[in-house]
Amino acid sequence: MSSVDEACNDPVDRSFQPPSSTSTSSPGSGSTSARSDHPVEWDERKWVVNESRLMALFRSCQRCGIPIEDINVSKHASQIKVEWRCLNGHQDKWSSCPDTRGMAENNLLISSATLFTGTTYTEIVDWARLLNLQIPQKTQYYAIQSTYLIPVINFAYKENQQQLMTRLKHDQTAEKRLELCGDARCDSPGYSAKYSTYSFMHDLTKEIVHFELLQVTDSTSSVAMETDGLKKGLNHLLYTEELHVDLLTTDRSTSVRKVMREEYRVITHEFDPWHLSKSLRKKLVALANKKVNRDLMPWIKSITNHVWFASSSCGGNPEELTRRWKSLLHHICGVHRWEEDGVNYTCHHRSLTPDEQRRKKWLQPDSPAYKALSSVVLDKKLLLDLKQMANFKHTGALEVYHSAMLKYAPKRLHFNYDTMRARTQLTILDHNSNIGRPQAVTEAGTMRYSIAFPKQTKDWVAKKLYVPTTQAFRKHLVELVLERRQDKTVKYKDPASKVQLPPRPANIANVPKPPKAEVVARSRSRFQVNEEEND
Repeated sequence: MSSVDEACNDPVDRSFQPPSSTSTSSPGSGSTSARSDHPVEWDERKWVVNESRLMALFRSCQRCGIPIEDINVSKHASQIKVEWRCLNGHQDKWSSCPDTRGMAENNLLISSATLFTGTTYTEIVDWARLLNLQIPQKTQYYAIQSTYLIPVINFAYKENQQQLMTRLKHDQTAEKRLELCGDARCDSPGYSAKYSTYSFMHDLTKEIVHFELLQVTDSTSSVAMETDGLKKGLNHLLYTEELHVDLLTTDRSTSVRKVMREEYRVITHEFDPWHLSKSLRKKLVALANKKVNRDLMPWIKSITNHVWFASSSCGGNPEELTRRWKSLLHHICGVHRWEEDGVNYTCHHRSLTPDEQRRKKWLQPDSPAYKALSSVVLDKKLLLDLKQMANFKHTGALEVYHSAMLKYAPKRLHFNYDTMRARTQLTILDHNSNIGRPQAVTEAGTMRYSIAFPKQTKDWVAKKLYVPTTQAFRKHLVELVLERRQDKTVKYKDPASKVQLPPRPANIANVPKPPKAEVVARSRSRFQVNEEEND
């Protein structure tokens, strides 16, 4: 028995002649003709088969039962091909999967499934090696990725975005407001990020309408990537797509605040109350931890909740939001009716019973805890920020989208720019195809929930359970990969077949790369000096 290992039989290689489709094998055998001639769909069921069990099927001729005397096995990564001849002269050929224009279809499918599900070749090859499962080699996988997978993702993403932009422009002609949320996500924590992805989400539909991926070499520093991504993305939406953006909600970043104030004054800039509430809670906890302010601790949760109440109930009026926020200083002292500028006001909660009023641990106006709280509530910077929360917009859905990015582009792994871009596009395709899912129900028709105990709230909360996500977009991508492979104008491993992106430095180091031998020699000499000093 002879065996030949091959990585890929590309049509450009004239030495490879695909076996004839006029096979005399049994009806259950696989054809090696082009995929268009193969009646079985790519998503048919597949099994892992042991080599010994498979080769046991080729011991005798299926036509006459006579032992097979000559057998030739060739391997093409995940595909195995067998040709044999029996003592009576009968001959046949069989393959474990069809070919798609000369390339084993399963090699395309394994590569597609690896990227489209958000995993990496490094992870899947470890799994395959332990099983001794045959999959494409590293060089073949990355060649398939650059020639077929990334271009297909880019095509599907652009198709999706074109439909979205058409709808947004139609809404614009109908004088519908376009309100967006924006936030940046770095590929690593701290101030050493290589990539920053700035994404824009439609506030009403929660769709990602655009993103900008910046490499640190595109900006002056890792910190500057956020504002650069914001400006580049807004300019694309405003001037390239010619959309009118009415409102943008972001976090309270000082650099973003400055850019919006100086360069995009026509766009209403809002802050997410969650970010202010989080910052406020930190300050209050720090104050309440002091012995003189301990009476403040039981009120912290109510105070942070009041941020949300004031923002959600002010009717879009910044002055009313500020007034409602300041009313906290009356309520916390047990005063629920007061006069301000000649106008009488009351708290918005229900009237308390005399017993409730007596039992509540109100703060005293002359207490250190109340004075500490007043300094926070009346802080000028905080009051200015509050005015940019009057429309009660928040970026919680963007955080959900960023969590989904961890599946396709985890921060613990490094990716090249084209791969990072494709994985971001995959995240958007996944996110946009699964928004608006209804809440799951039981067989009895009741809404389903789960309960959790968040460390921040230190209390049990109910969370809605939604119907499972649909991954139909992945099957569509696989179909596009197989169609692209059938396209004879697309050449395997040809640079012209890759997605063309602006050139970027292969290395983000700001010092030219020296010869390897020089670095090694320098390192060895340093160790030698250290050893001599120790002697």
